[in-house]
Amino acid sequence: MADRSFLAGPNGLLSPFASGLSDVEGHFSLERELEDWADTVARLPILARTALKSGNAALAVQLLVSGGKRDENWLTDVVFHARHPELRGRAIRRGERALTQEWTAVRTSIVRPALQAPVVVAAPPAAPARQVPEWRRLALAAAGINAADWKPDEGFERQRTIVERVYAYYAGLFNRNENLLWAGMAKLAGGAVYHGLLETQQQFDAAKWGIGQDPSAGLIVNYAHGLQVVLLRTQQAIFEDLAWQHQAFVQAGLPELVATAGAQADAWRDIASGDAGRVRRGNHELLLREQKTVVAPFYAQIRDMKDFDLIPDQMSREALSPVPGGKPFREVVPGGDITVFEDRWKWIEADMLPAYERLTPQRRRQLVNTPLGELAARRWPPG
Repeated sequence: MADRSFLAGPNGLLSPFASGLSDVEGHFSLERELEDWADTVARLPILARTALKSGNAALAVQLLVSGGKRDENWLTDVVFHARHPELRGRAIRRGERALTQEWTAVRTSIVRPALQAPVVVAAPPAAPARQVPEWRRLALAAAGINAADWKPDEGFERQRTIVERVYAYYAGLFNRNENLLWAGMAKLAGGAVYHGLLETQQQFDAAKWGIGQDPSAGLIVNYAHGLQVVLLRTQQAIFEDLAWQHQAFVQAGLPELVATAGAQADAWRDIASGDAGRVRRGNHELLLREQKTVVAPFYAQIRDMKDFDLIPDQMSREALSPVPGGKPFREVVPGGDITVFEDRWKWIEADMLPAYERLTPQRRRQLVNTPLGELAARRWPPG
């Protein structure tokens, strides 16, 4: 039978109030000693059990306290009986002064300091940031594009649907967040690119029927197809470089994007700030990267085509601003070559970008949501 001076305590354990036992509390009874102790040990969190087994009582108590256990007698019992497995959870008996003193010391030196320390609730570990390939996959899915079908070398006719979906995707980004000025401008510029692709397709279709009759037909077909391929590869490269960043921003927010954005992180911090000046600056940096780093090699391929520079000259003469109110390339950069970054950037920075930024939010929204074919024909909505 149990010593009746031990009265029921919290957590199903029993506490002694026998005279001569000082203020010792919270030991196990003799009646269910083995079952109670075995059950208690089994229910301890695995990290706490491991800490007790290794003799690190302070860590075990800290873990239990952080998990919500705050009864000092129960915590003391756990440490004490872990140190004395030979007792198998039984209560301290009268006359076991050394055990009584040890129990009290555990409560005083280990349990009470842990209970008095500020409770720190550990935040759940953050999910690992998704990497660039995953964000590219998500951007393609959002645009409705199957990566296996995106084959620029097949030419515009077979890739037309993908071309249209790319620019629809950029418009969708802008509609989700109108601080994504780059995406809105990409949709407008898409009208000029689409116009160029349509023209090359017309040249290709007209010339292919003359092959075998007109000596120049084969050459025109090759030039038209070659230019198409370069333009389509350029579009794909821009998407691969910048679309995933936009997808991460609208889907997961700035922190996850910054974890993978590298050199572009500051630009995205500016865009996320909501400050009009910083928003413009951040989008300006994205545009600069697009023109200087991403598309420059493709324009170099156009210059390298064996056409006596006829294509660069024609592109430069015919380049019109995709923004209403903007000036043609040759008017801003007389004698310039649009395939050369410095000349192209001068046009963008001096005229095209300011014209775009001068648009009212309502007008910009109206233009971005104009169908691609209408932009290509420069049939802008009234406004």
